[in-house]
Amino acid sequence: MHRRSFIAAALLGCAALAGCAPRWRVVTQASPDPFVGQRYFALMPIDYVGLLIIDKPEDRYLASKDGDDYQRHMADKESVNEEFTKALVERAKEEGIEVAPTTGTTSAQFVIRPYIGYMNPGFYAVASSAPSQIRMTLRLTTPDGKVLDEVHLSSRTASPIPNTTLSAADADKLSIGGRWREDARVIGAYAARYLESRVNP
Repeated sequence: MHRRSFIAAALLGCAALAGCAPRWRVVTQASPDPFVGQRYFALMPIDYVGLLIIDKPEDRYLASKDGDDYQRHMADKESVNEEFTKALVERAKEEGIEVAPTTGTTSAQFVIRPYIGYMNPGFYAVASSAPSQIRMTLRLTTPDGKVLDEVHLSSRTASPIPNTTLSAADADKLSIGGRWREDARVIGAYAARYLESRVNP
């Protein structure tokens, strides 16, 4: 077997058996790759327009909640943006890529635009539980919004096992916000890996 064929076979085996396949689904990619060698990207805040919570539009989901639940939900969305941003920025930095959060105009040649259209809070009870889920569409665009790359990312976070000793991180997952924060961190790390795969193909 030629060396190149052996390497390809080894990589396929790794993806199938060891779970090292990409954690994203490509919708579209610019070709040739315009991001090769790029070291600076701007990052917009997460866009939640049209968000579905489980099977309901966000406003209908919130209509059944009281004032405290509403405020908690809005705070949870803010913390999702914060944790996603932190994970993406830190992981990208490890690869020599600077990701700079921005809310408006930017001098960056390329802009990262995250959009979350679906969130599931999951639930936790002593007898049973269900994982949360966040689905994100990540777009790499020009400053004027032209989409160059678009990928889908997602994460699920299970609640801790009942009646066990919990670390602080696991205890946070007992709450809706805690599970979503973990999803955000996971997706942020995936996003950084995707970015690195385009900058250093």
